[in-house]
Amino acid sequence: MKTILIKHTVFLLLGLANAISSCDVNDLKPIANSATLPMRLSDYNIFQNGGAGLPTARFHTYRLATPLFTDYAEKQRLLYLPQGTHLSFDQAGNPVFPDSSMLVKTFFYYSDKRDTKAGKRLIETRILIKIDGQWNVGTYEWDEAQTDAFLLEGGTDKPVNWVNEMGVRKTILYHIPSSAECSGCHRSDQSVTPIGPKARNLNIPLEGHSDPENQLSYFQKTGIVKLAPADQLITLPDWQNPSHTLAQRARAYLDVNCAHCHSTKGLAQSTRLLLDYALPFADTRIHARRNDILYRIQSTNKNIRMPKLGITVPDSAGIALIKAYIQSL
Repeated sequence: MKTILIKHTVFLLLGLANAISSCDVNDLKPIANSATLPMRLSDYNIFQNGGAGLPTARFHTYRLATPLFTDYAEKQRLLYLPQGTHLSFDQAGNPVFPDSSMLVKTFFYYSDKRDTKAGKRLIETRILIKIDGQWNVGTYEWDEAQTDAFLLEGGTDKPVNWVNEMGVRKTILYHIPSSAECSGCHRSDQSVTPIGPKARNLNIPLEGHSDPENQLSYFQKTGIVKLAPADQLITLPDWQNPSHTLAQRARAYLDVNCAHCHSTKGLAQSTRLLLDYALPFADTRIHARRNDILYRIQSTNKNIRMPKLGITVPDSAGIALIKAYIQSL
């Protein structure tokens, strides 16, 4: 009996590995840009004084309720909308951007996270810019002088060192994604789409304001967001906030880190595992695939582990959360 069980387990794991390898982004043809992007990030006039400091007035800082994990990198998120236009949302809470809109995300590490004033190292800036109805992707690698970043097509690895909030020195080989990887994560059928700024992920209090105003309400007052009466303004839970239930935190984490691929239009649609937070649990197949999920997130094999893109080191806290959630089902 024990031999039969072992053989059955091996069969399942081999089948899982084959299913995962069939989702390899390297086998996909990248979604081509519709426009030629500038070679230098500075050509966009995003920042005031070079580097990635204060944005110019036309770029708006925003933050997310639950952000994507990317090898413990810090992120600055900026939004640009052409004058006289606004961001709205469809019935599912997905963002609807006008042409010429731009999303800018800069990845960096503080030299010592215990003292953020001690300096930081800029690694890359990713942009999405909508031109003639199509989103174009661009990844810009920051130079050693930290004064400008340059368009990178093929992806590359960079060694990064920093001291974390616990005073531990960390070293990783950070991966800057290729165009194929960018379009893989942002793929929706045969087009590219933004991932993070859904209504529920923006529906949070502002930080650093004397009045803890809601971010969406603030953006509506400034004229860059238009909310319709029918907009369903639920909030995606902060997965690190223990005031939320285990299920809410885990579903939020899976939504942001996995649902862009695990959707009916994403890279992993063939798995039929759907991880959008708004879906009823019965429609996700999380319970049916719970053993697969647990195996994938804990795997050290880069061809099997999940998430498949965007990380080179495991998110230990995120793995612990998902493990606890799966074991509770």
